[in-house]
Amino acid sequence: MKKVNILIGRFQPFTYGHLKCVEEAWKKLGVQSVIVIIDTPENKVDSKHPFPTSMLLPVYKEVFKRNGKVADIVTCNNANIVTIGETLHNMGYEIVSWTCGTDRIDSYKRMSDKYHKDAFLADDFQMIEIKRTAEDISATKARKALVENDLDTWKKITPLYNLREKMEGNKIFNEFRNQILKVVK
Repeated sequence: MKKVNILIGRFQPFTYGHLKCVEEAWKKLGVQSVIVIIDTPENKVDSKHPFPTSMLLPVYKEVFKRNGKVADIVTCNNANIVTIGETLHNMGYEIVSWTCGTDRIDSYKRMSDKYHKDAFLADDFQMIEIKRTAEDISATKARKALVENDLDTWKKITPLYNLREKMEGNKIFNEFRNQILKVVK
């Protein structure tokens, strides 16, 4: 079994805050992360979740395929830790940690304590809290930047632009912008 950290969310879009979770697991434990995307079907997109998973998954897989700190990107229908744990266990992963922001640490800790065995969490499993800072790196701001055609803010909030060559970064920005404009108008 390969030891991994998990990061769970809808990633609408993936931000530097999310990337910080991956970096922290690598720094603290030397383990790669599995990014678990909670599915947003095309018929369920809305202003808060404007990007269907079918759009996100190929972009994220391409962006992170050369990132040695990301082991895999998988999708699940919901954030049920038991289902996620079973899925990853069946894929050959052992969950040794779960990174999340300060706003979610308490509820995720309760969940991991309650379902530790059922979710196949490692005996030495730990939660890793990413403290919030004064700098707001939110998916909400990233979506707003797309609507406002604000490439400079987008670059500051999401690594999707900067993890690829400039030409592809512009392409991703435009694809995400076109999608969100379909949803919010």
